[in-house]
Amino acid sequence: MAQTQALRLADVRSALSSGEAEQLRIAAQLSIGEVAQACGVDQSTVWRWERGTRKPRGEAALVYADLLESLRQRSSSPDERETA
Repeated sequence: MAQTQALRLADVRSALSSGEAEQLRIAAQLSIGEVAQACGVDQSTVWRWERGTRKPRGEAALVYADLLESLRQRSSSPDERETA
C-alpha cells in the first residue's frame, strides 16, 4: 500500500472515530444510502462505519476518504454554501 493511501485511510478512520464524518454527511444533507451508493457499499456498511463497529477498508474506504475531503472543503467555503 502506498504511503498516500495509508494516510488517507488513517484520515478517514480518524474522521469516523471523532464523529466528524457523520457531521459532514448530515451538514451536506446526505443520507446514509446516498453515501453508500457513492462508495459502492451497502447502507449497513456506512452505518457500521459511523457507529465504529467496522473500519472502512480497500477501495471503498478510499472513495469515502475522497468524499469526506470534498465535504470538508465545501463546508469550509462560504462561497460554496451560498450557491448550493
